Amino acid sequence: MTRPESPSQNTEVDLTNCDREPIHLAGAVQPHGALLAFGSAELMLRHVSQNADQWFEAMPAVGTTIEQLFDEPSCQLLKMVATGLRNVVRPIKLRRLEANSGDPISAAAHVYHGNLIVELERPAIAVDSAAKLGELSLPLQLTRANQRLQQSTNLSDLYQVIAEEMRDISGFDRVMLYRFAEDNHGEVIGESVVEGRGSFLGLHYPATDIPEQARRLYVLNTVRSIGDVNADAVPIVPGCHADAERPLDLSLSCFRAVSPVHIEYLQNMGVRASMSISIVIDDRLWGLIACHHYSAKPLRLEERAACEIMGLVVGNYLSAREQSEVNHKRSRRRRNFHNVLELVTQNADVWRSMDTIWPELRQIVDSSGMAVVSERTIQRLGSAPSEESVRTVVQYLESIQEEEAGIWDTQCLADAVPGYPWEADSKVCGCLAVPLSAPEANWLLFFRDEYVSEVTWAGNPDKTAVATEGTVRLSPRKSFEQWKTTVHRQSRRWAMVDREMAEELRSGLVELLSLRAAELVRLNEELASINADLDSFAYAASHDLREPLRGIKQTAFLLRRELGTDINESTDQRLATLSKLASRMDELIQGLLRLSRAGQANLQFERVDLKEVVHEALEMVVGRPAPSGIEVVIAGDAILWADYLCVRELFTNLITNGLKYNESDLKRLEVGVWQNSDASDEGHAIFYLRDNGIGIAPENVEEVFQVFRRLHLPEEYGGGSGAGLTICHKIITRHGGRIWIESEPKQGSTIFFTLEQVG
Repeated sequence: MTRPESPSQNTEVDLTNCDREPIHLAGAVQPHGALLAFGSAELMLRHVSQNADQWFEAMPAVGTTIEQLFDEPSCQLLKMVATGLRNVVRPIKLRRLEANSGDPISAAAHVYHGNLIVELERPAIAVDSAAKLGELSLPLQLTRANQRLQQSTNLSDLYQVIAEEMRDISGFDRVMLYRFAEDNHGEVIGESVVEGRGSFLGLHYPATDIPEQARRLYVLNTVRSIGDVNADAVPIVPGCHADAERPLDLSLSCFRAVSPVHIEYLQNMGVRASMSISIVIDDRLWGLIACHHYSAKPLRLEERAACEIMGLVVGNYLSAREQSEVNHKRSRRRRNFHNVLELVTQNADVWRSMDTIWPELRQIVDSSGMAVVSERTIQRLGSAPSEESVRTVVQYLESIQEEEAGIWDTQCLADAVPGYPWEADSKVCGCLAVPLSAPEANWLLFFRDEYVSEVTWAGNPDKTAVATEGTVRLSPRKSFEQWKTTVHRQSRRWAMVDREMAEELRSGLVELLSLRAAELVRLNEELASINADLDSFAYAASHDLREPLRGIKQTAFLLRRELGTDINESTDQRLATLSKLASRMDELIQGLLRLSRAGQANLQFERVDLKEVVHEALEMVVGRPAPSGIEVVIAGDAILWADYLCVRELFTNLITNGLKYNESDLKRLEVGVWQNSDASDEGHAIFYLRDNGIGIAPENVEEVFQVFRRLHLPEEYGGGSGAGLTICHKIITRHGGRIWIESEPKQGSTIFFTLEQVG
């Protein structure tokens, strides 16, 4: 970058200087046309280009009325334009008031910002250009172009046909179809060029080549022609440039003079004349049909009108064809979308294991990875960054959620998210975030891997700062030789269909989850009422049943004492059996009470330390200190998200069984977290309690969870109700987990269960 040597001079280069250049206030016209600006109310001349005397016998003076310049029909026509639609350029024919006025003058008139602007075309240009039209008239050329556009089978063919037909109609040496990207840089996607000139097809041009205010003008004034970049501009008097007291806005002018920077740009390319036709789709500048000529080529107003029509036709074809392809993609993705909704509807637990719907989700939003983020867990699927990186993204999204509550996306996480650990997760670059704000999932984050691409620019895309007369200005590049750059740390851009489908996915899931939540509330209320009735019945029944049992046991005891030594052996055995059966019945009723209590209380979730709850359960079973012959090992630390009292009851039952059904001299129990990641449940950790007891036959491992089901005689192994493992199963199920046993006779047992782990 070149800088002035003097420190007193301004050396700051503002890259937005080009964006602020008032190109619509040029204060001059190109020499192949003349301009007259009348007040739209009084129709008196306010401004005139200094070459207007080439159209009139004398230079029109400021203050002249239209009646002093044109005949009556022409004046009526101009009055009609002055009172008609604003901001619309109307081609017209005018006849001068002079005696030898000759043929009518081709002109264009429009009203803009209180001025009736009339632009006159040089008659000689019309004659010269007409001779070059060839055999077909402009309407016939447009008809032929329309037929070829209709026959194009795909977008690539359509791009090429547009360039070829536009070159046939306009006669320019080179015609390019130029498309803007989301960052406003452009790419040549179609080209037709005269033989002997190199191709620009596939070249990219930086956004600064067509600054913001130029893009706005292209939407407002859809055809811009430059007849000869080497010709001197003709000033408009009185002065009406940007610095004048009353600037004249030439945004809709056909002959507006050219910015000096743009002239230098075209001269550096070796271009003598140019034309740009705007392609506007849905009020957005989609691209341009850019035409270059290597000799002077002023454009007739009639040709300009034909090119404007061609731009409208091309825009319609491009919009229809692109929309057709988008609709095809959208239709295909909606099938995946409906599959996801069906899977979510059928599987209430789908959020705990996203593997079932991930293949469908990645088709809805074209992605290589995904993360499902809830309040406590993060599930990662496919090519996704680490949990730390995901948390960083979510923290940033939540910090901006009030400002941007909808779908958010970026192709470069490192640039978009402050503090994103790029070095640790360099593979993943793009992210599209879908806020759900549901209990099961707060965010769906879709990711894309890095897409390393090589971009071929038409010359070095960076403008050069040049010092002139004590200031620094940006100069267009001198060379347009291919300049290649490799782009890293970016993914492919998220397309509009990706964002649209993400929004549909969000709406569908939020509605579905809301309906499910309402249904679950209703079902839970019904179930809670039913369970409350059942638990109350079980509690009342068991409580009431224990009273007669106590009476039976008391009666048997008193009867044996009354009989004393007179009791015979047979009666004594019967009374002993009666007492034993009453005691057994009492154990079963106590088990029923415990089972009822396990399903009755509301769960109070909190952070539960594994070691702490196991030690407390062990103390409740064997006291403190633990007797000799008992060894309990806790392998590893874990923090559970669960109800503390329920987890303590769980371990109390498991420890009791592990010690009761154990014939070893040293009864050993081991509690820990299962480290086999392949066997883990999404969002839950697998815990285990292993003993060295008598074991269970494989065919009986399911039976032990049945209420009051014992595999041994009542008097064996200290008796019991057989409700312990049933209570464990109920506790785990209420926590959303599962429990199972792996065991072999004489080899001990390992009881596995899943609970949510938070640390």
